[in-house]
Amino acid sequence: MSRQPARPPLRLRPSPSRRLGAFLLLVHVAVVAVALLLPVSWMLRAALIGAALVGLAHGLGVHVLRTLPWSVVEATWQPDGACVLTLASGRELPARLLASSYVSPALVVLNFRVDWWLVRSLVLPRDALDPDRHRRLRARLRLAGHTAPSASERTA
Repeated sequence: MSRQPARPPLRLRPSPSRRLGAFLLLVHVAVVAVALLLPVSWMLRAALIGAALVGLAHGLGVHVLRTLPWSVVEATWQPDGACVLTLASGRELPARLLASSYVSPALVVLNFRVDWWLVRSLVLPRDALDPDRHRRLRARLRLAGHTAPSASERTA
């Protein structure tokens, strides 16, 4: 009987994604354009535009540039299935990969449960990782499969 060799830990340290940044910018500019055309008071328009700008800053800071303290800058997936997330603040958090993660050839969104109430996401467009690491991640996710969510995940 042959045993499969133990897989090494998979370290994901994504670089800034131009595609994701351009997409976020395009969507938020469209929101501002629609807000300017709405037949509502200027106060409401200003509030909508302000919310769009805050959303853009948050999206760029957390998912593209990863400069905000709570941004995930590195994820290490151990062979036993355990994950460790490194935040921009330097904190390391043990996490568990959730079945709600999304995998496609162009985009991988990894959702992690850090606490019973806290979920972190790592958005990985194709241009955020080198092609070989992106392919290995998708293959490992396909091989690992997704387990059914626990009772605490279903209620959260």
